[in-house]
Amino acid sequence: MGEHPVRVRRRLVPDATQVQIILGSLLGDGRIEGESHARRLRITEPAHRERYVWWKYDRLVQLADEAPIISEGRVSFRTIPHPLFDDLSTLLAGRPLRMTALLTSLGRAVWQTDLAVMSGVQESAARYDFEVIREY
Repeated sequence: MGEHPVRVRRRLVPDATQVQIILGSLLGDGRIEGESHARRLRITEPAHRERYVWWKYDRLVQLADEAPIISEGRVSFRTIPHPLFDDLSTLLAGRPLRMTALLTSLGRAVWQTDLAVMSGVQESAARYDFEVIREY
């Protein structure tokens, strides 16, 4: 009898694009939730940014727990627990900005797109950032 699919998915190694989306999200408004060995990433945005959340979901689908849902004016999804998030939580616990050295242009664009909404930048600027990263 085979292994449970979630156990198999926990062994998947994220590709370079996925890692950049994860890092940029964590520097933005993404959060790691859970205890050791059960940590996962949660992505949440205001509901009007639904396309952006679906864009992230489409690229992280192998690690996603369920499709994005809209609740209380926000659209969100979370990943399955994965060892990567244990490693990243350790990195984030100290000085999270040291992760910026790991970012490529994609990771920086995700980070800046997340920050645009967090800081109240005009939606047109945030939309521009999303248009730039959509090609990935």
